[in-house]
Amino acid sequence: MGKLVIKFQGKQIAEVDLKLGDTKIGRKATCDIVLDDILVSGEHAIVKTVGVKSTIQDLGSTNGTYIENQRVRQHELKNSETIIIGGHSLIYRDALNLDAPVFGVRPAAPPASQERRTTILMPFAQLLGIEGKDKGKRLPLVKDMVILDNPGKNPARVSRSSGGGYVLEAAIGQGEPMLNGKPVPPGGQLLEHGDIIDVAGTKFQFSK
Repeated sequence: MGKLVIKFQGKQIAEVDLKLGDTKIGRKATCDIVLDDILVSGEHAIVKTVGVKSTIQDLGSTNGTYIENQRVRQHELKNSETIIIGGHSLIYRDALNLDAPVFGVRPAAPPASQERRTTILMPFAQLLGIEGKDKGKRLPLVKDMVILDNPGKNPARVSRSSGGGYVLEAAIGQGEPMLNGKPVPPGGQLLEHGDIIDVAGTKFQFSK
């Protein structure tokens, strides 16, 4: 199967291995590939992969899906073609070029049990609700500061640092936000992938 190399403002921000079946692209957190861009519709387009072939289909988006500079409703993708969705460029690489033969012998296909799965990727880190009222929800950290409400107490704040990381800040005390089951250190704590933030009984997992 092929992959999409995702670029924003000329910089590569992600690579996504396509899965068999459907890979949905859009601004909604429920999409397989989330593009945080006001020009992108909630459910903008879908890539359908059957065998080694992938076809992109526009889902009635407001601003359209383009191959190079031509707007398309449906298009079978060819290696190195560029899909334009909003301000993002998605460069398609097909399976034949990804798995180039060595000394004239093509590598065997991986067993079905090892089939690669698409991961939700975006240019920003995110919080995933894993317990409580926001379980299953995704909160992309697209702003310089995101506030997690803590009724009756002090809220938690997740801020983007100048170095590109994310720092959690919160007050210390009963009922205040926790990080991995412990109080947040004074001055804040740089978040690592997989950290668990507990705010008012809702747990979020940090992912980057």
